[in-house]
Amino acid sequence: MKWLRAVGMAFALYSRVPMPPLDWESESRRLTLHVFPLVGLAVSGAWCLWLALCWALELGNVLRAVGMTLLPILVTGGIHMDGFCDVCDALASHQSRERKLEILKDSRVGAFAVLGCVCYILALFGLWCEVKFPDAKTLAAVLLLPLYNRCLSGWGALRLPNARGEGMLSAVTGRGFPWTLVLGGLLCVAALGALNPWYLLPAAAGLAVYFYYKHTALKEFGGVTGDLAGWFLQLCELGCLAGLVLAQRLEALL
Repeated sequence: MKWLRAVGMAFALYSRVPMPPLDWESESRRLTLHVFPLVGLAVSGAWCLWLALCWALELGNVLRAVGMTLLPILVTGGIHMDGFCDVCDALASHQSRERKLEILKDSRVGAFAVLGCVCYILALFGLWCEVKFPDAKTLAAVLLLPLYNRCLSGWGALRLPNARGEGMLSAVTGRGFPWTLVLGGLLCVAALGALNPWYLLPAAAGLAVYFYYKHTALKEFGGVTGDLAGWFLQLCELGCLAGLVLAQRLEALL
């Protein structure tokens, strides 16, 4: 029962999917990040419905790409994009570690947050325009990416030091080893490889983004925060998609 309650908490915190009233003081709160990848199913489901609509109505690549870009933000309520914008402002400030952490807590939006958001959306939209859907295997690979991204994000949030020791991330961080995230990540990688060996490239790209995130978080902030976790999730989404586009082009060439 506590795991089921944790799933509800994960969806309530990290998506706009309606959930019944939950007991936030229960021990299930500490399991929220352990089941965080399941929230990716909401994104994958939204993508699946949108793609089905695009194919049924014979919509073009540009409109299809618009939907694929915007749906994750709509499903999650923009919580991860909010963190992305805050981190863009903090990194661009070139201030001390303490000042950067203060910027993350500032509700005001700076110029670099706007610039970072615009550049990110344009890059993501451009990559979605380049993705081809020749068969069901490619569709399955795309639908696996939100789960894989969240496995990496949850792992980082639970295993890297907390920069503040407080906040929403601290409230949902448990002490147990996240076996669910390890198993989920390995299953996603195995499934991608089984669909097409070239699709291991997006998984490798996501892992490369994770190590960049780890380095940046420890060097610039002394650890992770909820905003940094959101920043990573957005970058991981971008990196995995770039890896998918590259995999499709290399497969076509070779």
